[in-house]
Amino acid sequence: MQPQPTQEVPLSVPRRQFDVEDYIDVLRRHRSWILAPTFAGLVLGVIVAYLWPDSYRASGMIRIVPPKVPSQLVPTNLTEAMTQKVAGIHQTIVSRPILTNVIQTYNLYPDERKRRPMEDVIEQMRAAIGVGQLRGLGRGMSSGSAFSVTFSYSDKRLATQVCSDIITRFVDESTSSRSQQTMTTTQFFREQLDAAKTELEDLDRRMAMFRSRNVGQLPEQEQGLFNRLTALESSVQSINSSMSRVNQEKLQLETNIRMLRDQAMARASQGGSGQLGPGGQRQATSAEARLAEINREIARLENSISVMKETYTETHPDVRRVASFLEMKKREQAQASAEAQAAVLEANAAQQGRAGAGSAAAPAGPRMDFETASAIARVQSALQAKDMELEDMARRLRDTQAKIREANAQIQASPVAQQEYIQLVRQRTMAQDRFNDLSGKTQMSAMATEVESRQQGETLEILEQPVMPTEPFSPKREIIVIAGLIVGIGIGVGMASAREIKDSSLKNLKDVRAYTKLTVLGSIPLLENDFVVRRRRRLGWLAWAAALLLGVLLMTGSVVYYYTSRA
Repeated sequence: MQPQPTQEVPLSVPRRQFDVEDYIDVLRRHRSWILAPTFAGLVLGVIVAYLWPDSYRASGMIRIVPPKVPSQLVPTNLTEAMTQKVAGIHQTIVSRPILTNVIQTYNLYPDERKRRPMEDVIEQMRAAIGVGQLRGLGRGMSSGSAFSVTFSYSDKRLATQVCSDIITRFVDESTSSRSQQTMTTTQFFREQLDAAKTELEDLDRRMAMFRSRNVGQLPEQEQGLFNRLTALESSVQSINSSMSRVNQEKLQLETNIRMLRDQAMARASQGGSGQLGPGGQRQATSAEARLAEINREIARLENSISVMKETYTETHPDVRRVASFLEMKKREQAQASAEAQAAVLEANAAQQGRAGAGSAAAPAGPRMDFETASAIARVQSALQAKDMELEDMARRLRDTQAKIREANAQIQASPVAQQEYIQLVRQRTMAQDRFNDLSGKTQMSAMATEVESRQQGETLEILEQPVMPTEPFSPKREIIVIAGLIVGIGIGVGMASAREIKDSSLKNLKDVRAYTKLTVLGSIPLLENDFVVRRRRRLGWLAWAAALLLGVLLMTGSVVYYYTSRA
């Protein structure tokens, strides 16, 4: 069995540390790989720097003018201050319609519009417009703030014109937007005020109709209604008192009639049997007087009961008490009437035997009868007058009691009407407060609108007009050339480093000693054909000469083109 051949494992040895001489040797060996990218970066930097078109930046300044009328006297009806509104105005100006109008007006970006869509051109112009930060102009609040507006373009004349146009649009847009906003606010308040006025007039009309339908039931009329009811009750009491007095007078007249009739009957009977004795006459007169007094008391009690029944029921304690007292008086009336009749009969029987005095008194009989008849006629006339007065008082009492019932009905229905009326009053109060509030706000908004229309509020004014720039602000050619050179050097160094790392051959005696660990006794230089060496050198110099010539031509052409086009 033959032994298997062993596979050789490559030997890996770490690189030795380089010193300054080694780095110089690396640069010498790879100088072409470093110089070529460096020169190419320089050429590209010069070409880019001088073929990049100039961009001129025109700049102007806009100042925010504080309001001339103090806001404490006339508050503005705008929600945003001018410092906050600048951003909104900027968004409006860089909108698509306005930028399209500016581009077409000044014929901006003609080449770009041929190659690219309009949206890209608008974005390019939007990026070319700049609005600076607000900064104060002084220490005081009255000095205001300012901000800059810039526009960048390849044509300095157009850049100045467009920047001036943008600044003018800033000022005009500020004035128009503030005026439109304050007028809109004022118009809104006026519409709300008209609606509140219409609502208030409608409530006034409803309250007037409610008052006309519910007279006497309103809260402010309640006290008058109670006063009226009190007056009517007093009137009822007065009428009852008058009726009691008239009834007493009527009873007195009726008693007088009965007495006159009794006297007439007594005289008629005395015409044949003589007059009554003094004792019998006094007894009859006393009984009749007591009967008349009882009759008057009964009439008064009956009148009181009729009045009390208008207010109370029959089961009321006061009504029952007066009714029981009336029954007792009626029993006394029956007893007194019987006693009076017995007294008259007894007196007549005692005087029948006296005949001597009858002949002497006979001549005065006719005269006394005429006088008695006249007195009875007068008393009857007075009694008829009292009856008529009682009828009038009864009518007045019925009318007054009807009014009392009507007033009580109004008082009972008053809570419902009062509730509805209170609700109407509350609604009107709220409508009146809303109308007053809107009226004040409308006046203040109208004053603020007047201040804005006269441009006495916070405004924008042009502080500095754009000046035509003399030098372009972009591109920075020195920076571009230096950057290209640095990039080329970096690329060259990177390529040389990569080649050096990839090359694992021994370059000098230091490598031999370090990697072989042997003592070097001598070295034999590399012997090459002179013709081959010269030919290689000629080709290298030829390539470098062509590259340098081409690079110089490109750089010179770029510079010449730049200054020619600028001129």
